[in-house]
Amino acid sequence: MRSLVVTAWFPDAETPSRTPFIVEHCWALQEAGHDVAAVHVNIGRRSCTTEQEVYQGIPVTRVWLDVTDPRSYAHVTRVLSAGLRGADVLHTMAFSAVLLSAPAWAARRLPWVHTEHWSGVMNPASVNPLWERVAWLRHALRLPHAVTAVTRELAGEMTPFARPGAVHVVPCVVENPREVSAFPPEQPLRLIGVGAFTPLKRPLLALDTIHELVRRGVDVRYTMVGKGALLETARQKAHDLGIADRVRFTGAIPPSEVFDHLTDAHIFFLPSAQENFFTAVAEAIAAGRPAAVPLSGGFDDYCTPENSVLTHSWDVPVLANAIETARDRFHDADPAAIAATVRSRFSREEIGAQFSRLYRAVTRDASGRHASR
Repeated sequence: MRSLVVTAWFPDAETPSRTPFIVEHCWALQEAGHDVAAVHVNIGRRSCTTEQEVYQGIPVTRVWLDVTDPRSYAHVTRVLSAGLRGADVLHTMAFSAVLLSAPAWAARRLPWVHTEHWSGVMNPASVNPLWERVAWLRHALRLPHAVTAVTRELAGEMTPFARPGAVHVVPCVVENPREVSAFPPEQPLRLIGVGAFTPLKRPLLALDTIHELVRRGVDVRYTMVGKGALLETARQKAHDLGIADRVRFTGAIPPSEVFDHLTDAHIFFLPSAQENFFTAVAEAIAAGRPAAVPLSGGFDDYCTPENSVLTHSWDVPVLANAIETARDRFHDADPAAIAATVRSRFSREEIGAQFSRLYRAVTRDASGRHASR
């Protein structure tokens, strides 16, 4: 089918590491045989020329929404209406796209699938006071004919706002075509964390935990992949704690290079305060590396004692205990067996097949409604 993907989250040449899970879902649709075109709505306070490009095999129209200019909203609606004229299915990704697409969709009423990744849908208080006050807008999830969530927990939170029976679980794609490699040498213990340097990811707490491990006599090295507002603060904290020689900061790197860093590690560790699917954990497991993390979202869908150690605390001693438990539990484990717990389940082929079934269902339902009129 011809699918128009609408999202406010999409990477570009300058920020290739931004929301790669959106691109992976587009690739899954393409590999399932669908003709995918995307509209990326850049939300901000500036006006720019609408641009078209092909980004990693996906045709993308980039349109800017100046939130202070009513004419800009009309322009976005015109762009989306033009895209819908050539589509069989509207597929929005992340909640803001529902609100952006509704005016254009109202004129055509195409079959509509929405995919949700945003933790703000589940926990409005974690975003900001304004969103908490207007979170009733989540009732707009009743517009799409099918709504997918990347975890069961998120699906449960969205069910009251969607049509009866419309919510389904379709996970993120975790595709790693490389063969699983053996663990690095036993010493030093190598940890890796992948995520933005933001308060929600708690990179400073991660450094406190590394300091605790060193205090316990553990020879540990920690690689932190990502960038963000707290990056320089984290560098200074590592220095102040006396662990700067044990911590490596890579900055932002292309998603394709993340797996190379994962295979250099023994364990994934990042004490994030809030997640949904936690793609970085799933990628680590797919690379054959177990995780030691606090349970901050619905990723216990796939994190089990076979591939991870989960805690229910963010206390530094507890986090350090989890890392040492993972070290001991998976010391003699087969990395390929760890990877096998998620690889086929989250492959592009499997996710594409799940979306295809939904596309057929919503299209069939739409045809039935038209026939009954």
